[in-house]
Amino acid sequence: MPRIRDENTGTEELLRDARYHYAALLADPETAHLSASVKKQMDALQQAEAASQDADLVSLEKQALWNRAEYLHDQKQRVLELWVQGAVGKNRRAPAYAELYPHGLSDVIALSGEEQERRVGLLVSKLGQHHADLHKKVGKELEKLAQEATLAEKAQKEAETAAEHAYLDVRAARSELSRQLRRNEGALISLFPGDRARIRLYYRRPTKTRPEDPTPTPQPPPAPGPAPGPV
Repeated sequence: MPRIRDENTGTEELLRDARYHYAALLADPETAHLSASVKKQMDALQQAEAASQDADLVSLEKQALWNRAEYLHDQKQRVLELWVQGAVGKNRRAPAYAELYPHGLSDVIALSGEEQERRVGLLVSKLGQHHADLHKKVGKELEKLAQEATLAEKAQKEAETAAEHAYLDVRAARSELSRQLRRNEGALISLFPGDRARIRLYYRRPTKTRPEDPTPTPQPPPAPGPAPGPV
């Protein structure tokens, strides 16, 4: 009997199997009535695959925006930290530095999302206490950059979740199409009992992939011979 692949098969290959099956059913007046259900499941899988690809691209775009937002925030933090170092004469133990960066600049840079936004709010507050000029210069900008990074992260995670759900829809559509191919197999067996050769005509045979040329095993260099004697 024909080998019918399941939802673990790639979408393109499963659609090729289904398209073959659909054409074979349509070509035979005795089986044409079975083609409509296959067409319905093929269309559903194609739509799910297109939606999944779109969702994946949206997630990729949101990742780019998140990376940019994080970069802009982190760069401004690095500039500010240098300014603060200059203001305290590079004395990291000075309260005017230590209260802003109790665990160093990396403590701020390593965070993300709402956690980072809260940390930046605390930093900006301390900045106003110890460096009024710097607070006026970059305080609002830092808070804005941190907020934009939080929103960008949230948007990316939502897009990533949507892409995951869309892929699950693809898996479900593959499963439905595979089940339809199997149901049609049962219908064909009822139509043509005992005629296995005819039933096999309605299913595409898996293509055989050409094996790659084996890579020759590298041979070790020849062992050095004895040194030549005197002539």
